[in-house]
Amino acid sequence: MKKQILVNSFCLLLAACGFTPMLQKNADAPDESGSRLVVESASKDGTSYTIQMLRQRLKSVLSGVNLDSRYKTYVRISEATGSLAYATDATSTRSMIRLTAQIIISCDGQTLHETSLNSVTSYSQNTNDEFVNQSAVQGAQERLIEAMTIDISREIQRFVKTNQAKP
Repeated sequence: MKKQILVNSFCLLLAACGFTPMLQKNADAPDESGSRLVVESASKDGTSYTIQMLRQRLKSVLSGVNLDSRYKTYVRISEATGSLAYATDATSTRSMIRLTAQIIISCDGQTLHETSLNSVTSYSQNTNDEFVNQSAVQGAQERLIEAMTIDISREIQRFVKTNQAKP
């Protein structure tokens, strides 16, 4: 009972001093570059591993880009998987993952730049070894996330160089 009273009084004390939880999400808050960056899934699955990792990597990569806070950058990601028409035997085949990013940069509600980027990778699949399959899928996802991060950051940096002074 004493512990609960102590915890409740501590929480009230923190609330009184204007404490804001670190994990609170504020979608309109500018990121480190000053602009607002929104990375979302086309399938509305914003909690997927690929989306979360792209968000984190783009925020760190774009932290040095000096984009005005009036700009909003939307990156919409769609992910597709499939098998390739290639099999070495009955137990081994190849699969692929494709990431497509639609990038929209807007300012004051007006779209200034819109483009689409694609990245594809393939990986081996072995029906006899599930662990190898999971490792192969994870490696393919990591390669795609890294490639897509580089492509998106280049596109945004190119926009900044050519269009920063226009609005």
